[in-house]
Amino acid sequence: MANNHCGFEEIAQLTPIARDICPYPNYNHSPLFGKMMSANSSLHLRDHYRTVQSSLTPKQLEDFTQGLKTTFGREGKVTLGGVGVVALSLAVLFDTLARQARGEWVSDSGPIPGLFVKDPLRGYYPPHVYTASEYLRLVPHIANNPTRMRDETKRYLKQLEVDFQSLDKLLGNNRTLPIKDDTIAVNIILGMVFERDLTNHVSRMNSTTDVRAVYYFTWLISAFWGKPPADVIFNLNCDPEDANKDFLAEVQQSENRTQEAFKSCKSEEEGKSWLLHVAQLEWEDAMNRIVQVVVKGKEDFDLKADALGKWAE
Repeated sequence: MANNHCGFEEIAQLTPIARDICPYPNYNHSPLFGKMMSANSSLHLRDHYRTVQSSLTPKQLEDFTQGLKTTFGREGKVTLGGVGVVALSLAVLFDTLARQARGEWVSDSGPIPGLFVKDPLRGYYPPHVYTASEYLRLVPHIANNPTRMRDETKRYLKQLEVDFQSLDKLLGNNRTLPIKDDTIAVNIILGMVFERDLTNHVSRMNSTTDVRAVYYFTWLISAFWGKPPADVIFNLNCDPEDANKDFLAEVQQSENRTQEAFKSCKSEEEGKSWLLHVAQLEWEDAMNRIVQVVVKGKEDFDLKADALGKWAE
């Protein structure tokens, strides 16, 4: 573990050097995940909506806006669109429509790029990542249909339970994919957050609060978090002991900020490889930034009100 002066900025000074010497996975999930499932989700969604629109040319913005109107109609209202999984689905849709408006190819199946964490060597994603991605692509097309939204959300909740059960079985029979694998561990916690918010979404639609679901989620996080970071298997594409001297040499030649970060983030475990230590620091930071708040709002989202392009009547 590092001392109290080793924060995000200090870690960010060290990770590029470590990853250049000893490639290891990027543990950072999309910031959209946390922002759209936070207490300020509506504000974050509005900011993302405007940012995406501002990045487009007038012609691209016209195509982007038309894509939204085709999906949601001329009114441009999205039921519960300002909170939780619906807000996340809209953010994903904005990015998708913007890429299509720029002429980029976008897959309509499989894991949503960048949302979860990909194992760079095996290209592996746990099964719940596919289910969550499928649900998020579906939501914009059913958001204003309360009955179907409720039914589909419950169906995907059941599928997530099946996914986690199958993952448990796989991990029990095949230790090449241990539950403590660095990228799988991050995706499991993200999956728990997603499952928790689907449960909350059903509660929002029913105007109830599922306290049991919140308790269950908290128990899962606590149970998983009870394992010390040293128990996680880190997939470093090198021998961290052999590469240690190269890392130390690079740090000594770096700017003062990096050298100060090196001093601040020194491990308390004597003799521990710096390559492994930096990877663990980045992993811990990514895990700590996974949102755990319970969103209780029921805010709709008005696409038309914040449209930068012409929204013809």
